Amino acid sequence: MRLKIVVNFDRTYKLLARVLNACFSFFNKTMNLQKLLLTRRFFSTLAFFSMQTVFFIYLQGKGLSNSEIAFSLSLLFFCNQALAILAGIWGDRFGLAKMMLLGCFLDVIAYIFFLSADNYILLLIATTCFGLGSCLFGTNAKACLLVLAGEEYKEKTRLQGKYLKVTSMSSMFAPLLVIPFIKYNHIESLIWVCFAMEAVLFALMVKPFYQIQTLQTLVKFRFAQIKEIITKEFLLVHLMLFIPLSIATSFFVIFPFLFDNKLGMPEHSPIALFVNGLLTVSLQSYFSRKINLTIKQTLWVAPILAVGIILPWFITLKYISVVSAYIYLVIFTVIEVYALTAMANLLVKFDNGTNRGFIFGSSRLLLSIATVIVMNLVPHLFLL
Repeated sequence: MRLKIVVNFDRTYKLLARVLNACFSFFNKTMNLQKLLLTRRFFSTLAFFSMQTVFFIYLQGKGLSNSEIAFSLSLLFFCNQALAILAGIWGDRFGLAKMMLLGCFLDVIAYIFFLSADNYILLLIATTCFGLGSCLFGTNAKACLLVLAGEEYKEKTRLQGKYLKVTSMSSMFAPLLVIPFIKYNHIESLIWVCFAMEAVLFALMVKPFYQIQTLQTLVKFRFAQIKEIITKEFLLVHLMLFIPLSIATSFFVIFPFLFDNKLGMPEHSPIALFVNGLLTVSLQSYFSRKINLTIKQTLWVAPILAVGIILPWFITLKYISVVSAYIYLVIFTVIEVYALTAMANLLVKFDNGTNRGFIFGSSRLLLSIATVIVMNLVPHLFLL
């Protein structure tokens, strides 16, 4: 598996071309498709989280209003979550590799529009491309890891665990990447760095990803498969786990409120994010190996997780201190990682060998709906 660059440049560029060819050759010799997918996930999510961190500041500097920025951000999240089921259907129908590559390409295009977003229309195009690109790659990458894992359950759960782990690692390192750019007021340079990462990753992915196509059987979408896949058991699993998973998604609301509003220490919010990522990375591999819930076990484990993430919050508010806040952070993270891993491993059990994209897309859509409901209730029930 090799990528070659055919060059017809003059002598000035020959040396550069040789260096690039050597990099492509090394990259392809040392990385199999699994590592390639996970590497792309890490750097792409790192770029995505970094961009989100400076999204508001950067666009304010471009002269866009707060309402325009807020709506475009909501459009990004909508495209990233609600379109997951379409991303899964297209992956099953046209090929996981094609949809992942389309997602990579849309990410590159998104940064081009974002860097030139001096009017509202360009911003909306950029955010749509960001959301849809991330959705296409993320949904189909999970399905692709099932294809590459074969039929062994342990291998499937191991790869799904790795996927969650690299996602957590990228979210952990994103604040560290962003801080120097914000400190020295070089936010546009950060966007260019993110763009460069996406462009290089897209170039590296093109040829290897097409090898995946030979491993997958393409299937047309049929409305009958909705009943085949979205069964009572499938819905029950999501119904039982949506509370801990949705509250976990509210991290960026809960902990800034705790450290800023209650303790008056906003500088602890990024520290909490880093600790959350560090603990997640530390626990992920172990949980992926050990958690193997059945649907019946989920019926009694899920309520424990829900109580475990809610009750300590109110105890923390009653005995508020920096120590109690970080104790709750540890409890929150353990339950978050457990719930995410349990859901990922349960989805593997619904694998039917063909509609993998649809399975992950349906799951993502159901959880996104539940998350919207819970996140709108959090300010009224949690932030007291």
